[in-house]
Parts: sequence; structure tokens; C-alpha cells
Amino acid sequence: MKKSISIACALMFFTSLVAYPDIASDSAAEGLKMCAGLIIPTLFPFFVATKLISELGFAQWLGRVFAPVCRRLFNVSGSGGTAFIIGVTAGYPMGASYIASLREKGAVSKKEAESLLIFCNNSGPSFIIGAAGIGVFSSSAIGIFLYAVHIIAAVVGGIIFAPNDTEKSENMPLELKPHGFAVSLTNAIKSSVNACLSICGFIIAFSVLTGILEKTGVFAAAAKLLSAVFGMELIWSRAFFCGILELGNGIGAMNGLGPEPLNLALAAFILGWGGVSVHFQTLSVLGKTDIKTARYIIGRFIIALIGSALALLGAAVMF
Repeated sequence: MKKSISIACALMFFTSLVAYPDIASDSAAEGLKMCAGLIIPTLFPFFVATKLISELGFAQWLGRVFAPVCRRLFNVSGSGGTAFIIGVTAGYPMGASYIASLREKGAVSKKEAESLLIFCNNSGPSFIIGAAGIGVFSSSAIGIFLYAVHIIAAVVGGIIFAPNDTEKSENMPLELKPHGFAVSLTNAIKSSVNACLSICGFIIAFSVLTGILEKTGVFAAAAKLLSAVFGMELIWSRAFFCGILELGNGIGAMNGLGPEPLNLALAAFILGWGGVSVHFQTLSVLGKTDIKTARYIIGRFIIALIGSALALLGAAVMF
């Protein structure tokens, strides 16, 4: 049954490409522009830096420093705490990439890695403040507010999904032999290039899918239905459906909305959820590990709801 549905979806996508070649081409070009102008310049340096941290052994030292706080707050090892810091500063899917590297080196257990993945794979400050705050709401203060909400929601999610004592890597080996700088830099660059190519591929593919759904009127019909049922603005409903699929398109679709509490709640939800595209990117960086992602999808949805509620309450008081 699942195979039949997958084949049907693939055939529908192929048929849409044949029916709307111009839309597919234009959408792919927009996806390429996003990759060249935003994704590669912002993510690639972080990929290289975090890979170097792992390869040179600095993360092991940092993990020991943060171990007491992380054990108290999230019931995870010091390495897990380092993953959280990277996740809230470097952006999607850097948290997942770092957790994958920890798991490959044996620094965290499978269960702890699956718990960490839920709250350590987050959107970064550059995207939240730049794209959402300044780009949509023309305010860096709102961007900082959304970033704070994003971090708090991740912390709450970390507490909720904290691994129990049998899942935690309390006795996992953290004394890993680091490579020399030349080898570490080479490995970091090669790995980062592959990761960025994979991410850009997903972004372009989902940009094409979003463009086709726009052209065929699927998004318009769904947005009208949501607006009619809940009384939301049409642009709000359209941004919601775009955000379900792809983070950048979802935030970009919010252009024209003011900084009202419900609009900020929507932005917080989209940022917390990340979009199906980000989830596929996450799967791509976890491909060589034994980390399962079923809890991750559920957990990200819950964290997105938490962030949305926090933004709604906070915005009602502050703005």
C-alpha cells in the first residue's frame, strides 16, 4: 500500500512537471537563488567550523564544561549539551549534523541521540532575526523576540523529551583521539560540501513542488478553506501551508502581515516546525547513523506548538 502511494505521488509530480515546465523552471531558479544568496553563505562556514570542533576534539572539552548544567536541565551528557548550543546558534540542520557526528564517534548512545535530535535541531539567529524579524516585520527587536521564544521552546522541549537514565550516555567514551589540523580541515570541508549540496537539492525540489501547488490552485483552495473556518486572513492561511512544506517559503509568504500576536504566533510555529524540507535535510545528514526519526517529527511539532503559544502570550504583553 505504501509503495503504491509513493509511486502515485511520484507519477503526479512527474505529470505536473510535464504540464507546467515554465513554473518548474522558474521555481527551481528561485530555489537556486536562495541557496546561492542565503543557504550556502550562512550554513557552509558553520558546517566547516562545527566539523572542525568535532574533528579536533574541542567538543569533548566543551562537553565536560557544560556537563553539570546539561545533566541537571536535560539529563544528557556534556556532549549532548554542546549539541544544543550548536543547534540554537548555527541553524537547521547543524544540530542534527553534529549529533550524527557524535553518534558516529560513539560519544552518545542511540537513545540519547534520538532525544537530543528533537530539541537540538533548531533555526539559527541569522535566519530568525534577518528573514523573519527584519524581512517580514521590519524590526530587529521582533526578530530577537522570536529567537528568544524559539530557544525557550527548545529548552522546554528538551525537558519534556529528556532521556531517562537508561537512555543517557553516562558512561559512553568521550576521550576520542583527535586528528591533526590538516586532516581535520580536509575532512570538515569535504563533509560540509556534501551536506550543503544535499540541503540545496532539497530546497530546490521543494521550491518546485511549492510553485506547482501554487499554480494548480491547491494552496489557494486550502488557504480559503482555513480562512473560512477560522476567520484568518488569506495571506496568513497561505503562509501556514507554505511553512508546513518549506521554512523559507513559509516565512517569505508572511510578507504584508503586521506584528500582531497571531501573526507572531504563526512565525514562531513555522520556525519551530522547520518544514518538511528541513526534515528531509535532517534525514540526509543522519543517513549513515542508526538514529531513528519517528520521535523527532512528533517532537518538533510539539515544540512548534509550544513556541507558537509562547509567542502569542509574549506578543500580547510586549507589543
